[in-house]
Amino acid sequence: VGWSVAYWLKVLEGWRRQHGMKVLVVERDPMYSRASTVLSVGGIRQQFSLRENIQMSRFSASFLRNINEHLGVPGEPPIDIQFQPSGYLFLASPQSAATLEATVQLQRDEGAQVTLLSPTQLKAKFPWINTEDVAVASYGLEDEGWFDPWTLLNAFRRKATSLGVQSCSGEVRAFVTSANYMMPPAPSSARIRYVHVYMPDSLEYQPVACAIVVNAAGAWAGKLLEAEGLPRGLCRPPLPIQPRKRYVFSWHCPNGPGLSCPFLIDTSGAYFRRDGFAGNYLGGMSPPEEEEPDAGDLSVDHEYFQERVWPRLARRVPAFESLRVQGSWAGYYDYNTFDQNGVLGPHPQLENLFSAAGFSGHGLQHAPAAGRAVAELVIKGRYESLDLRRLGWARLLQGEPLQEHGVV
Repeated sequence: VGWSVAYWLKVLEGWRRQHGMKVLVVERDPMYSRASTVLSVGGIRQQFSLRENIQMSRFSASFLRNINEHLGVPGEPPIDIQFQPSGYLFLASPQSAATLEATVQLQRDEGAQVTLLSPTQLKAKFPWINTEDVAVASYGLEDEGWFDPWTLLNAFRRKATSLGVQSCSGEVRAFVTSANYMMPPAPSSARIRYVHVYMPDSLEYQPVACAIVVNAAGAWAGKLLEAEGLPRGLCRPPLPIQPRKRYVFSWHCPNGPGLSCPFLIDTSGAYFRRDGFAGNYLGGMSPPEEEEPDAGDLSVDHEYFQERVWPRLARRVPAFESLRVQGSWAGYYDYNTFDQNGVLGPHPQLENLFSAAGFSGHGLQHAPAAGRAVAELVIKGRYESLDLRRLGWARLLQGEPLQEHGVV
């Protein structure tokens, strides 16, 4: 998301180009070893329940389809994100069937190509599925599937760098704002004047003067706004974004679904997709709120697969009863505890601070759209491509969540 914002700022700067807008990306993990992007399963779908999320997915799908027109760099090989157009398949129980059907109608109204399948139709199309307890299913017919996240991240980074974006390895730990220079009483707003970037393996920091700050710190976006120097009274309400650890497991099953395998979301919440063409699969399941694992590290609880995920997979796909686990890893969701949706736009009291975080697992697929939206706000003061005002801070202030039912 951060590199997307940087890219779009340079693309949209227009008349400011002659003044040389300076854009700096601060990255504390330059190898991206803990980055949510590269640790994700790389999915993109149109099947969301919130209009803004559907619109961002459609924008991003178009962007990815024409990626070389956007991110191609002269003299470098064409970008191949290895897109697999296998579609998402959501299964609904009798209790949630009406909700799924209404959601599909909204998706169709927004132009998404999604079809509904009865249990009989589902079994005919995917004979390997056990349709017990499935009342209806929705299946994406286009612009859904998965791709290589690392390739997209590098494409954004290379293109942004070629346009003049600078980057540095370090961590923002403190700010200097206009409030630091004011006498009491406390101001009702402030501007960030400097960010303190701490260098790796050093006690020193580099003060960086800034006109605009974009918080695209992902799972740590909420913690960033607790940093030293930000007036506590102006950071209310707090940004409700936390790191939530999610496991991804890989397994081999030679008699599994094969090439017809979509990105399946079970009624139980378990999910899986094909990984390549040799009988390999990826999958997992988000735990219930009361069983969230410790997010202090990226260790994997292997019993979680054996006890929670595998029984659900084997029930839905009988062939998975004989699967063989090959590996696992963990990554972070930048989880918005308020309503599981991104927080985009200007901070209500820190005048030159913008947020682009909190996507709760769909940040990768919405990065092209979210980056452009924030860049439009910064440069033009308004949204032009998509109207994402409802994803701003106002809902946090008013206590009115925008619930997304399609969080996986």
